[in-house]
Amino acid sequence: MQATVVPGIMTWSRWQPDRAMFFNSWLVATDAGHLAVDPLAPDAEDLAQMDALPMHAVVVTNRDHERAAALVAERYGIPVFAPEPDADEMQVPVARRLRDGDDVAGWRVLMFAGFKTPGEFALVRRGVAITGDAFWGVPAGALRLMPDEKLADPARAALSARRLLEANVRHLLVGDGMPVFHRAFEALTAMLDARPDVFVRRINLDEVVVERDVAPLPFTAAAADVGRIIGAQRLGYAFGRLEPGEVYCPYHWHTREEEALLVWRGAATLRTPAGTFAVRAGDLVAFPVGPGGAHRLTNDAEATCEVLIFANIDAGDACFYPDSAKVLVEAAGTIVRSAPELDYFDGEVPA
Repeated sequence: MQATVVPGIMTWSRWQPDRAMFFNSWLVATDAGHLAVDPLAPDAEDLAQMDALPMHAVVVTNRDHERAAALVAERYGIPVFAPEPDADEMQVPVARRLRDGDDVAGWRVLMFAGFKTPGEFALVRRGVAITGDAFWGVPAGALRLMPDEKLADPARAALSARRLLEANVRHLLVGDGMPVFHRAFEALTAMLDARPDVFVRRINLDEVVVERDVAPLPFTAAAADVGRIIGAQRLGYAFGRLEPGEVYCPYHWHTREEEALLVWRGAATLRTPAGTFAVRAGDLVAFPVGPGGAHRLTNDAEATCEVLIFANIDAGDACFYPDSAKVLVEAAGTIVRSAPELDYFDGEVPA
């Protein structure tokens, strides 16, 4: 078993001469214990490593990747998790039937459509995705879908694959072929752009699936990162839906990302440093960088409000939240307090 560049994830593989590619299994450390994802039959060394670890569950990403799931589950007395649409077609008893959006020890289940089996899914967490048959890492460093004749609906499968773009996946750990580390987003967009049957850089807003993050009221507005879905890399486009009483996000401003807001449907109230104003469908508002561009959108009307938000993407951006004296350093994903200000040497101890 070999460690990967992704902390907490190890792999073991078997060369398949008839396919001229590796088949891969993944061992994923979580707070609940380790997940064995699509496990191949482990050899003695693999078993010795797993024997020394707390094991939580076997995860099977589709019915054709059952592999050695029963062997691993029985050896460690752990349950098997598998997609609900495939569970009845599997030999191993399935203790938990997974659906889109489910949480598996901190990993999100992201279901696909149009693939070989109806249950094909990925486990996604913080820019990492683990997949089964959905993508082949062939040739090494690139990605492709399995041959179209094996897919239930090739065009639908290609469009469904864009869900990984929305998740901003950087490391794609595939079940077949070579994984793609660091540049999975680029490999996915190249794969999809090469398809002649679909134009993946277009989406209609009536096709966008908006989702709500777990957030305290009233910050429960739903959103979708439509820019990533269609492969945008330097501009960000977000589509938001606010039900009555909801707020899109806390009052904030950016240091390097200039935003613009287009009210697509309905009406809302916009708070800015210049005051509070009513906005309605068709209104376009600019939020320059700096404190003068601070804003917060609240739906205090009686109907749903939908908005489009545009911005340049800048990895060096920081986002300030004046109401709570917080700062989000985006490159590090770190939130700190902006007040009180600290001395440069605060907390430093002479060696």
